[in-house]
Amino acid sequence: MLKATSRLAAATAAVLFLTAAGHAAGFPDHPIRILVGFGAGGASDIAARVIAAKMSTELGQQVVVENKPGASTSIAGEAVATANPDGYTLFQAGNANAVNAISTPKPPFDILTAFAPIGVAITTPSVLVAHPSAGITSVKQLIAKAKEKPGSIMYGSSGAAAVSHLAAEYMAHEEQIKLTHVPYKGSSQAMTDLLAGRVQIMFAPISTALPMIRDHQLVPLAVTSDTREKELPDVPTLAEAGVNGVDMAIWSGFVAPKGTPADRIAILGDALQKALKSDDVRSKLDVHGIQTVPGAGPEAFNKHMKSDIEKLQKLVRDTGIKLGAE
Repeated sequence: MLKATSRLAAATAAVLFLTAAGHAAGFPDHPIRILVGFGAGGASDIAARVIAAKMSTELGQQVVVENKPGASTSIAGEAVATANPDGYTLFQAGNANAVNAISTPKPPFDILTAFAPIGVAITTPSVLVAHPSAGITSVKQLIAKAKEKPGSIMYGSSGAAAVSHLAAEYMAHEEQIKLTHVPYKGSSQAMTDLLAGRVQIMFAPISTALPMIRDHQLVPLAVTSDTREKELPDVPTLAEAGVNGVDMAIWSGFVAPKGTPADRIAILGDALQKALKSDDVRSKLDVHGIQTVPGAGPEAFNKHMKSDIEKLQKLVRDTGIKLGAE
């Protein structure tokens, strides 16, 4: 769905950008901040920094990434939602905000109305990995062990209700097994404990897990995408491994505070699209298993966020997954 671009969105962006040339003279005239709601080192952080560097070149001003983790990105999001709508403070929004929309009784902002979307930026599937000491080399073996000793296998996640949590619980529901959830405050922290063997398995962003897989520190069991990944051609999809329906690709894009002038949104969107189409950006992200999504502007952003929220609502309704902290 993300790979399909909207012709209408592209045409609208083109018109806005032409208008912007006459109405946003002098923008930007000082550095722009992108607030990322996760710590350094994860897929979101890597993508934001690579894209920001290229946008800096396109805009002629430095685009700085600022990590502001906490509350499943809500701290960063609220800071941007209440910022001056002048185009100089942006937020990297994505899956976490779709989860917040259905799991937080009173979220600090409405992701669909509090911002002016700029565009979708990246998508990356997750990979189910195991620590070698767990003695698990396939999904089939994982399920067998879990059935033999319910609750004995612990899995890490980047937080309660995160994609890594939902994917594991959905798999457990479908296969009628019990796993023990250990939530962390980010994928990097969860990965640290997985590498130490304190948890046995995890659904991790490919960008986070690839270096450890290549160094044989982790055993890849399956990817959550519909097809096998270029960076892990020998690793089956979950469907190939016998588990259907776990489509948990991580995605993110950029938004500005609601009320940001349309001409400035157009300039930012143009810089983002040029960055996403850049061979340099693509190659730097490709090695991490992160795919750019050029052509998906403001309309595509809102459409995909709404679709994500609806998908998660159905998943929770069908499985009874508990979204609160454990």
